[in-house]
Amino acid sequence: MDIPARYVTGYLVTGEGASSTAAHAWAEAFVPDLGWVGFDPANCKCPTDHYVRVAAGLDAAGAAPIRGARRGGLSEAMAVEVKVEIAQQ
Repeated sequence: MDIPARYVTGYLVTGEGASSTAAHAWAEAFVPDLGWVGFDPANCKCPTDHYVRVAAGLDAAGAAPIRGARRGGLSEAMAVEVKVEIAQQ
């Protein structure tokens, strides 16, 4: 369709001072005269300022917030928490 598009990963902030432990993803398409327009099919809306972008790429693998290889050990664990605070202007 000749429409530039990208896959975006990040977090969705659900309230002021809220924290999030789950990543979120959405898509963006480039619309002439508007720029990049986001689409969040999981929530049926366009992203707002409550969406925190971490990475963007052609697909989920290209927009992975962390990526790498691991060697050794029988188990692994990772914990993450994102807390967003409104900055004073």
